[in-house]
Amino acid sequence: MSILEVSQVNKNFGGLAALHNVNFSVDEGSIHSLIGPNGAGKSTLLNVLVGLLKPDGGSVEFDGKSLLGKTPHDINQLGVARVFQTPQVFPDLTLLENIAISGYADRDGGFKFNLFETADTAKPVINNAKRVLEEVGLIEQQKAEARHLSRGDKRRLELGICLAHEPRLLLLDEPTAGMARHETETTIDLLRNISAKTKMTMVIVEHDMSVVFALSETISVLAQGRIIAEGKPEDVKGDPKVKEAYLGEEQE
Repeated sequence: MSILEVSQVNKNFGGLAALHNVNFSVDEGSIHSLIGPNGAGKSTLLNVLVGLLKPDGGSVEFDGKSLLGKTPHDINQLGVARVFQTPQVFPDLTLLENIAISGYADRDGGFKFNLFETADTAKPVINNAKRVLEEVGLIEQQKAEARHLSRGDKRRLELGICLAHEPRLLLLDEPTAGMARHETETTIDLLRNISAKTKMTMVIVEHDMSVVFALSETISVLAQGRIIAEGKPEDVKGDPKVKEAYLGEEQE
């Protein structure tokens, strides 16, 4: 059963067609990767999915509900979270505070001051934040300020911020960009474990083919704003159009 349905989506920037009649569906509980060369339209498509860009035509539905016209905050509240290519964390707050803010927003429907907050009412949020930090392997640094983290750890912290919201659909934009190989392997294991434990649906945009083929159940290939191939990793890997548009470019 599909949890995300993108139908006939178009997006133009002046005379440039960034997306052209894009059809894209994601099965609930799956890990679905979106690949393609630079300029293929991947980031544009993600921005449409989270409400940062309004398409010029077509439809986007999450769990049967249209996302078009909704704000990024509204889409997040529906259960869609995004991990950005550049880590988006609160640098002057501790790791625990970073995760807890997401928990409060999920509980209260937004970032707002609660005059009646007490230690007892805050306890479930704090306990959940500690659980998430444990899950992403950062619990020992819970009192450290986020600005002191390595790039790889900032990415794991941002992932934790999203997980605290308990989304049904997690969009990951280049989740291993800038990581050393051992950090990449750790991230692969982390995402695989989260998927197995929570059955959370994930859409991954990634250039590292070792990450894509290690995690994906389905791969969609975007080139020049169009989906040119889709299927299981082994099928996509052998597709001549994919080799020409993307994989062949990587091998060169």
